[in-house]
Amino acid sequence: MSLDITEKWMREQIAFSNRKAAQNRNFYPIQEQATQMDIWEYIPCECDENCTCRKHGCTHHWKLQNGIQFEVFRDGFLRMFVDGIHHQPLILALDGKGPEGLNTRAIGAFHVLRKLRDFWPDILKKASSHNKTLFCDEWVPESFRDRMSFPFEGTSIYIAKQYCTLFPDIGIPYDTASRVKIINRFNMRGADYLEFLSRIRAAFLDCMTKQEFTIQAIRQFDNPQYILPYDPKLIALPRPGMDYGTGYLPAERTISIVLDKCFYHPKAAKKFSE
Repeated sequence: MSLDITEKWMREQIAFSNRKAAQNRNFYPIQEQATQMDIWEYIPCECDENCTCRKHGCTHHWKLQNGIQFEVFRDGFLRMFVDGIHHQPLILALDGKGPEGLNTRAIGAFHVLRKLRDFWPDILKKASSHNKTLFCDEWVPESFRDRMSFPFEGTSIYIAKQYCTLFPDIGIPYDTASRVKIINRFNMRGADYLEFLSRIRAAFLDCMTKQEFTIQAIRQFDNPQYILPYDPKLIALPRPGMDYGTGYLPAERTISIVLDKCFYHPKAAKKFSE
């Protein structure tokens, strides 16, 4: 079954995702804002005028900051993708305790983060130097091509989530349920992750072309302020002394999060205090 992507559909899906997130004990939009401030930077687009992104009104890209310590990256990853009750057990596991006692999903995150930590200086250097978006002509990070060619089906969801964090304007995360939706609607059976990104890229580019809106406009479709007011006191794993601001700023969000919310709807959950 194909999916007719429209601006109206995107806005409705993203708003629905944020409403579900407002009922989730992790308050994911707030965690996304904190991670955005901690590990990413919004810098001018350096692409040639003939690049596809420039033809769709691109002016800036989100990318991984230079020189980020692994522990800061780790905490940003955990707050966005792992239930808060597992944060400290995962950190202890990474610090030497090992994965014994972690649940299945936490173990998946543990293995991904451990591999990133072991090769962090090289991974950071290569990822932070790739100033591209999914809608650029040269969007594939060539030094990661082999690693990103893993099967879309049957692999840990955290393998994809790491690339959303390393390349916030390129990688698209998913959970088990949203992956099933995407497979059915985009005929993704047998695809690898790069093929998945290529098909998503083509579908959203087609939508932008037909409906004549820009990449900058897409970035602003994710506006959770009126659904989940921003409260920095709810940030998980905050950095000591970090000023996390008073709102979801800038209004232009990462492409990975915006496109993810078109398919992902976090489940409601009890608050941590309950």
